[in-house]
Amino acid sequence: MRQSISYLLLITCAFFIFSCKTQFVQKSYETGNISVSEEIGVMDSSIIQLYAPYKNILEKDMNRVLAISEVELVKDKPESLLTNFLADLLLEQGAVVAKDQQLNFTPAVSFFNYGGIRSSLPKGEITVGNIFELMPFENEMVLLELKGEQMQAFLDYIADHGGGSVGGVEMVISGDKATDVKIGGEKIDFNKSYWLVTNDYVAAGGDGLEMLAENQQFINSGEKIRDAIIEYLEGVAKKNKHVDPKLDGRIRNE
Repeated sequence: MRQSISYLLLITCAFFIFSCKTQFVQKSYETGNISVSEEIGVMDSSIIQLYAPYKNILEKDMNRVLAISEVELVKDKPESLLTNFLADLLLEQGAVVAKDQQLNFTPAVSFFNYGGIRSSLPKGEITVGNIFELMPFENEMVLLELKGEQMQAFLDYIADHGGGSVGGVEMVISGDKATDVKIGGEKIDFNKSYWLVTNDYVAAGGDGLEMLAENQQFINSGEKIRDAIIEYLEGVAKKNKHVDPKLDGRIRNE
């Protein structure tokens, strides 16, 4: 179940309550005894009483356990347990979205921008709060159609940055280029087009990925990336499985 709207509503409500207090700018300084009005205490108490239920609900959900991880997941290059895990789940969730929206394709490649991965995931219990720390942005999942040459340029970007979080791809970093590229187990074909699932920030050319902004087709799923991660982890738990990604050599240095 999608939670982003409820999270945003709770946070906005709390922010609104506290922002409604009158702001004063200090113009001069005087000393003297000031009596404390009981009305001020009543006002602050009322605010706390109004805010507390939302705070308690938010904290309760942030502490909700989504799944159990066998290992700590930390990002690194050229590949890592965390970058592989995120890329693979995004590729899987992208396929679910394509099916649900009755699109006539399945994404072949997935990508998380390395700088957008803001924390690690712990060994043991993974909570909703952990996912907000990992992915604090409101980025949405998008699907891009890229020509073979554009996909190669994108993978060259990955190679030039020493690796990253990609799924569906095998490649070797040679200098600043991606070589021996395979997509879905087959050698990249410049005469084909490939669908990439990623976030709306890089799809617009963010992080220097201008080649993605020159895509052939763009589909915004309307799904938050963070929600996709939460949903995936809930699915893992429902299957009575644990998170246990592996290094598989998808990105290798020459």
